[in-house]
Amino acid sequence: MGRLKAAFDATKALKPELFPLVLYKRILRLHYGLPKELKEIGDAYVKEEFRLHKKAEPGQALVFLKGWTDYCTDLSKQLSQNGIVKGELGKKLDPSMLDDFKDEQLRQLLDLKSEAEKPKFFQP
Repeated sequence: MGRLKAAFDATKALKPELFPLVLYKRILRLHYGLPKELKEIGDAYVKEEFRLHKKAEPGQALVFLKGWTDYCTDLSKQLSQNGIVKGELGKKLDPSMLDDFKDEQLRQLLDLKSEAEKPKFFQP
């Protein structure tokens, strides 16, 4: 329990401006537990999104960080302590959420879907 308490105390002492970096690193660490193809797609997507939101307005940044914090929490529940996938990955997207998406977000979602559905060619 000592390591858990130390991690919790370190999080409390964290400067708010460092939270995005800590979250970013945590997500990339979690991606090590994903299958290789998903890790590659996920890492590229996370890096691009965080890069694009570096200069976001405070209100937009809060929404952005809340979404990625939820993703981080969900993914950590779906991975075992050893980083191996437990059961099914991801969660269903509520169709009513699509009404709130901007055109650019819908384009990104379609790009992500097409990338995920591309045939995989494995090298021996």
